[in-house]
Amino acid sequence: MFNKILKNYISSNLHVTLALWAFCRTIALQQGISIAYSLQLAIVGFGWAAYQYIQIFIPFFIKKITPKPLSFLRFFAAIFLGVFGLMSQPFSVWVVFAFLTFITVLYALPFKSKKGLRFIPALKIFAVALCWTTLATVSLVGLQNELFLLIGLKALLWMVVLILPFEIRDMHKDASSLKTIPQLLGKQQTKLFGFLLVTVLAVLATKTVMYTPLLWAELVTLVILALALFGMHSKRNIYYTSLWIEAIPVLWLVLSITAVILF
Repeated sequence: MFNKILKNYISSNLHVTLALWAFCRTIALQQGISIAYSLQLAIVGFGWAAYQYIQIFIPFFIKKITPKPLSFLRFFAAIFLGVFGLMSQPFSVWVVFAFLTFITVLYALPFKSKKGLRFIPALKIFAVALCWTTLATVSLVGLQNELFLLIGLKALLWMVVLILPFEIRDMHKDASSLKTIPQLLGKQQTKLFGFLLVTVLAVLATKTVMYTPLLWAELVTLVILALALFGMHSKRNIYYTSLWIEAIPVLWLVLSITAVILF
C-alpha cells in the first residue's frame, strides 16, 4: 500500500516540482532575497504543468496512450496555480514564463515522433537545466551583473550534475542517436565529469555565498550530490533517482534554513 502511494506521488510529478521550488528558494535565500509568494506559486504551478505536459501529452499524441482523467485534472490545476501566481507579477516576469513555456513545448513537440529539443544530440540535459536556472534567477534581476552571471552559471551547472544520474540510469534505454553525456563518455567518465563540475561548483559557491553558514550548507549538499552520483548505476531502482536524488534540492533548502536559524 505504501509503495503504491509512493509511486503515485512520484508519477504525479509533485516530488520533482517540490525539488524545483526548493532549488529556487535556496538560490534566492543565499542572496538574502525572499521570493514573493505569488511568484513561488507561479514557479510551482508552471513547473508542475511542464512536467505534466511531457508525461501526459507526449505519450498521448505519439504513442496513442490515453491518460487517466486525474492526469488532466492535475495539469489544468497546475495551469490555474501558475496563472493565478502570475497575476500580480510585472510584464517582464510574464515574458520570462512565456519564454519557458516556448522552450517546454519545443522540448518535445507533441504532434511528431522524435521531434523537439530533447531529440537533438547532447542537448536534452541543457534544455532542462536552462529552464530550472531561469526560474531560479528570475527573482535576482536586481543583483550586480557579475554576481548575477556567476549565480546563473552555478545554477546551470548544479542542474547538469543533478541530471547526470538520470542520464546514467537511462543510458541503455535512450536511443543511441540522442548522444547523451553517458552515451558519449561512458558511465565512469560521466561520473568523473560530474565530480569535476562539483569541484567547480564548490569554487563558485565561495564567490556567490557571502554568509558562511549558508556556504557550508551548500558544500555539504555538494558532497551528498557527489556521493549520490558515485553510487549511481543503470540498474538502480526508481526510488534512488526519482525520490532520493530529486530530494537533494529539498535537503539543501532544509540545511540552509537550519544554518540561518542556528547561526
